[in-house]
Formats: sequence, C-alpha cells, structure tokens
Amino acid sequence: MSSEDKDALIQALLENVSLLEQRISEDEMNNTTYYASRLARQSENDMNTVPQQSHPARFVKNLIDDIHLSDFNPKLNTSSYVNVVSEDEEKQVAAMGAQINIADASVYPASMELHNKTVNMIANLWNCPAPEDGGDHCGAGTVGSTEACLLAGLALKFRWRRWFAAKHGLNEEQVLAVRPNLVIGTHFQAAWEKMFRYFDIEPRLAQSNLVDDKMAACPKALAGLCDEKTIGVVGILGNHYNGTYDPIWDINEEVEKLNKKNGWQIGIHVDGASGGFIAPFQQMSGKFDKEFDFRLKNVLSMSASGHKFGESICGTGWVVFRQRKDLAEHIAVTVTYLGGQSDSYTLNFSRPASGPYIQFYKLMRLGKSGYMSKTENQMYVAKYIRDFLKAQVHEPTGKPRFQLLDCGDSGCLPVVSARLNPELCLNYNDVDMQHALSESHWYVSGYSLGFQNPLNEEFEPLFSDVEAAATMFRVVVKSNLTQGLAEDLTKKISNVLTVLDSMEGQYQSMRTKHSIAESAKAMSHSETQVPILEALNKFKHSHVFAHLARKKKGDRGKKNAIVTQSIC
Repeated sequence: MSSEDKDALIQALLENVSLLEQRISEDEMNNTTYYASRLARQSENDMNTVPQQSHPARFVKNLIDDIHLSDFNPKLNTSSYVNVVSEDEEKQVAAMGAQINIADASVYPASMELHNKTVNMIANLWNCPAPEDGGDHCGAGTVGSTEACLLAGLALKFRWRRWFAAKHGLNEEQVLAVRPNLVIGTHFQAAWEKMFRYFDIEPRLAQSNLVDDKMAACPKALAGLCDEKTIGVVGILGNHYNGTYDPIWDINEEVEKLNKKNGWQIGIHVDGASGGFIAPFQQMSGKFDKEFDFRLKNVLSMSASGHKFGESICGTGWVVFRQRKDLAEHIAVTVTYLGGQSDSYTLNFSRPASGPYIQFYKLMRLGKSGYMSKTENQMYVAKYIRDFLKAQVHEPTGKPRFQLLDCGDSGCLPVVSARLNPELCLNYNDVDMQHALSESHWYVSGYSLGFQNPLNEEFEPLFSDVEAAATMFRVVVKSNLTQGLAEDLTKKISNVLTVLDSMEGQYQSMRTKHSIAESAKAMSHSETQVPILEALNKFKHSHVFAHLARKKKGDRGKKNAIVTQSIC
C-alpha cells in the first residue's frame, strides 16, 4: 500500500470517528434533559461563533428562555410604550404572517389586500378624505413609526423641492443644492433625528415651556421658525415625555396664515406614534373635542405606532397620506419584477406580513367600542396613580413630595409624569428613585430634561424654564397595567421613598463616586490620552449622568424656573 493510500485511509478513518462522535453526542442529547446536556454548561463566550454541531430544538429554546430570565418582567415595565399582552389566536396570526413576504404582491394578493384594508380602516379613523379615484387610501404598514415618519418626511421634502424649483426657476441639479428645513418642538422622538441626519434636512427646533404649557409646542413659536425652505411643521400627538398633545388645531391656523401671506405651501405632519390610537377614541367617548387629524386643511400626513396603543404584539407602524397626487406619489416605487405590478411606499421591500396581520386582527377584535373601553381603563388607572402622587407629603417639611408635569386626567395620553419637588433639597433625585424601585421589579422611566441638539451636538435644555440637569420620571399606563397592579406600584413607591429618605445622602454620594471611578477606568483604556478636565466635562454632560450636580447660572429669580437640587 502506497503512502498516499495510507494517508487517505487514515483521513477516512478520522472522518468516520468524528462522525461517530457527533452521532453519539446527538444521541446523548436526544435521550437526556437540557440541564443534563453539554449545552447547559456552555459559556457565554462560546456563543459568539456558530456551533459546530446542531442541537435539539427544545434545548435551544431552553437556552433562550434562560437568557430571557435576566430581562425585566415586561408587564411591570412602565417605562416603555410597547404593548406586551396578546391572545393565543393573535400569536398564531403573527406566526402565519411571519412566513409571508408581503413585498411579493403577485404571490400574496390576499395578504396585500388585507394590508390595504387595514390602511383604509386607519385612514378613516383619522378622517382622511376619500380618494378621488374611489380606490384605497394612500398609506403603508411599516416596521415601526420611525419608518413611517421618515416616509412622511421624504414625501414633504420632494413635494417642497418641486415647488421651490418652480418658484425660483431652478433645474433639477440646482434645487438639489438647496438645503430645506423641518420645524418641530425640542421634545421630538429620536425618529426625527434620523430624518435630519439621513436625509440632510436642517432641524428648526422650538423650545416649549414645562410648567405653564406642560411641554406642548407653542404654535406661534413653530410658525416663527418657518421660511420658504420649510418642508413642513411636525405636530406631536402625545409626546413621549409626559403624553401632552401638541395643539395641532392651533398649529394649523398659524400655518394657514403663513401660507396665505407668503404664498408658501407648508404642510403639517402629525406624529401620532402614541396618540394615533388614543385620541380618536377619546373623542368618540366625548373626552376630547379638538380636531387633530385630516379634518384640518394643512395636515398632509399622519403616522402612528401599531405596537404601542394600537395593541400590536410586533413592531408595527402606519403612515397615511392625504392624497397620492404631489405627496405619496413622490415616494411610490412601482414593483414589476415579481411577476405583477404594484406600488411600494416603504423604505424596504422585503418584510413579513405579521404587522398588517396583527393590526387587522386587533382592529377587528376590539372594534371602536373595545378601544374606547380600553382607553377609559388606562385613563382611570393613570388618574389613580396621579392622585396618589398628589397626596404625598414630605415629612417633616409638610411640602408636596412631587410636582406633577403632565396634562392631567383628559385630553392627553394615559401617562403620569412628575418629579420630586426641588424645594425639598433631597439627597436623591428621580433617577435614583427609578433605580431603587427596580429592586422591587417595577421599572419606571427616570431621565434628565436635556437633549443633544442635532445642530451642534451640545447637551441643552429641552424646555425654556428648566435646565438640562433637572430630572423627572414617567409612568406609561399600558393596557396591562390594571388597577390592582397600580396599587402595588404605589405601595412600592412609598416603600422606596422611605428607604431613600433614611439614607441621608449616601445613595447619591456612593453613586457619584462609582460613576467617576467607572469614567476614569474607561479613560485609562483609551488609546489616546484625554486631558482630565475634558474627560470630566464629558462625564458631566453625558446623558446617563446629566442629573448629577450642576450649578444654575443667572436665572434663580426667573418665573417658574425649576432648579436642580444641587443649588438648594
């Protein structure tokens, strides 16, 4: 036997041994439990590469279950707006939709028809005018409301570009050199920062007032930022900080005045990420009497998140356009390569049909009466939590423990926003309370009232009457937050406050010390040596620690000024 034959034989034997070992390993796994298998002792570091061998389906599910255990309980998460409850039938519908690529309308025409029916239902809910051709409303289901906002913004941009070029006699290349702007309040959601950055649009930001206006954008301030390069004004129907509705009805009047006076064609986009599935049902039940949708002449588009108060269980968004002509047509792409012909209004072609399937399921399942009843329950529970906070008194000062920052019991989202009374000069703040409350498995939002200005990347105050280092907290009352759970939450808040009061500043001082130590550690691993003063300045202005001590400059006597605890 030649040496080549011997080598080939040895190699074949080794491969057979390896295959035998693999089959023995698979047989062992199939005849034991997950916790007695090799997978149960696999390190997290070993999960960064694709495993050599396959694993039984039940073992992989057990592994993911174990990883998921470290998450907070989603039903006790009042920080997020995302829906966390579903029915078995709903999960089955989601699984059905996950197998369908809704971009292929020629193969899945019935699914596309279901999508269009859902768009029609939402458009009618928002009082969109009937299409002139008698067909479906113009709109689209998206992955989330961020994509919906981007699509609306692009339609406004292309609409403006055509108008601006005609007005100034510019050709296509010349008008591309002109940078447009979009006007919005500083309480915008991160989706709009993507719009500014990705699509080269200048942000024009209007600060609102926290105490007097409860974060609602000032219509005159928004109008004052507009010019002939403005593609549109965004009105937020329920901002994520405290649930307040921007006065879309008054913004419409100001925009109408601007357009008539200057011959402009500025339109309004209503960002109803949260309020799009709340405000209509408040109006139906007589708890809200303002016009906020397509009934207003200058509202050209509207968007919402289906996975928030629309009650979808998967990432879902919706955008509806007033009409196709000179609006939706600017972003429509005709798809023909899949064997048929259809228009696509989304940023991505391929997507599962789960979102439209689930939204259709929920709209049919709940109906108008169900959504109204659900909204009533949420507002009822929000009022209970709000009344609890109002009744809290700090001992021994006798002063109110909290300052309420939301719009109250009607005409807003079911959200409770407040802050610890700055007059109390406490040794802890709202973010500390958030961390302490998380030890009882409840999670609320605690954050500073500042934002990173997309124009200059500086950390600046969100509102005109509060500095960026001030803090607040927010409780989102989702449909699963029942009265019984709310009572448990308020008990836990009381317990946490008692503990924090007794710590005499140790909580904040230890947190500050730990944070500075972590920053110093991070700097020591940096490839470039950063001067210590620059590093500390970055630390002081960071989003995570912006609520730490920072001195107020110049406006101690300002009316309604909210000061930080560090100056007390």
